[in-house]
Amino acid sequence: MIDPNALPSWEDVFLQLALRPLRRGRAACPLCEGSNGTAFSSDEAKGFNCFRCGAHGDKLDFVEQYLGCDFTGALRWFGIEPGKPPAPDSSTIRKRKIKAGLLRWAETLGRKLRLEFRVREQVITMALGRLRLDHDDAWGWAWLGWALPGKDQIEMLLDQIDIGTEAQQVAAFKRIRRAA
Repeated sequence: MIDPNALPSWEDVFLQLALRPLRRGRAACPLCEGSNGTAFSSDEAKGFNCFRCGAHGDKLDFVEQYLGCDFTGALRWFGIEPGKPPAPDSSTIRKRKIKAGLLRWAETLGRKLRLEFRVREQVITMALGRLRLDHDDAWGWAWLGWALPGKDQIEMLLDQIDIGTEAQQVAAFKRIRRAA
């Protein structure tokens, strides 16, 4: 498998093929030569798609279709000699391992924090029920005293881990490691 990071960006591919430049990843499709200036959509991670002619694929597929060459010719156009795959870059392998470790950590901690949050929510609900019956209930106040502090921090951490960016996950990881 070819590392997508080893290939030039879509803008560079269009420049090297002397095509009209992309505007926000969109252009008139060079394959079907359509007049719609936004029919061709490109994305570094997802590849390309033409909404007019239905052509789609990655950068190698695009070069194959545009130049009318085979896979080997497309590889050579990108400056990659077909044959034995290149040795993986040690820094890329390290980054992948770190990313996988961060993902495992986020999933494990996320499970624990969701359980903790759910338990605190249930305790708060039960405590408020007791306090509705008796405003001076010592157990109700004790339960609230345990469940309320830290609930906001748990919710904030969950947001960073579940829907936050990778940088936010790393920041949360560092903050938790310093606190431990």
